[in-house]
Amino acid sequence: MDQRSPADRHAVLMWEQRNGCFLPEDFKNFYLTTDGFKLTWNVKMDNGPTPVGKLYINRVSQLTRIAGNVASSHVNPTLLDLEADSDNEDEATGLEKPSFDSRCKIYEMDPCDGYGRVCLVFRENKTGGNDPKTEVWFLDRSLRWHFLAESFMAYFRLMLMHLGLPQWQYGITDIGLSQQAQQWFNIYAPTRLELDRELLMGNGSEGQNKMPVLNLDVNKVFNKGKTDKKKPPAQTSQNQASFNKKKPIVSSAKTLATTTSTRNITASSSQISTKGTK
Repeated sequence: MDQRSPADRHAVLMWEQRNGCFLPEDFKNFYLTTDGFKLTWNVKMDNGPTPVGKLYINRVSQLTRIAGNVASSHVNPTLLDLEADSDNEDEATGLEKPSFDSRCKIYEMDPCDGYGRVCLVFRENKTGGNDPKTEVWFLDRSLRWHFLAESFMAYFRLMLMHLGLPQWQYGITDIGLSQQAQQWFNIYAPTRLELDRELLMGNGSEGQNKMPVLNLDVNKVFNKGKTDKKKPPAQTSQNQASFNKKKPIVSSAKTLATTTSTRNITASSSQISTKGTK
């Protein structure tokens, strides 16, 4: 972690005068405590330490504006040329996206090592107040905007909870994390990864590129299997019932044979008695 001294109050005031806007109180107090922030942490591997996490906030002097009032032409296109082709609302939150024209003032807070930019956005206050509304947005490499937090302190807490893991900002967007970033999250922040997924599902942004999932009723599947297994016993019971129906017939036959034998013996005894009488 870099040990940084607080920013000079005069430097903060000069920044506000030069850019024509006031920093939010939480962001100003942060700069008056430390001029920027940088914390990196490594993982010890067999081949030596490997850098993994990075938490970073620009210094006051590095808080530069993106786009702005720049005259565009056919020879030198600018970011303003993308305004006509971009959507006005964020798909996940429904908030109005920042614009590169004079309606918004956008300042870079974190260059994100080239995979995007975390920006502090000043926009017009539509509620009638004099102070502009400030939000924190993420600008990816395809120049798409993704909402991160409604204030600087909310973003700073979000950064701490994600441990500054690689490309963690993509985890709360519809783009999603890369496979390598997911591996780091599964090791060091699995709970945070699940919370981000639940947040996306709650916002109705489960990812447009995901394959459709076929939902199966497990109970029906297993009940069907159990029914199939019960069919043979049902047939056995039917056979047993048939056997029981035939059993009295066999018993009757035995009884008939016994009765016939008894009659024969009785007849023989009668004949012997008759002969003795004669």
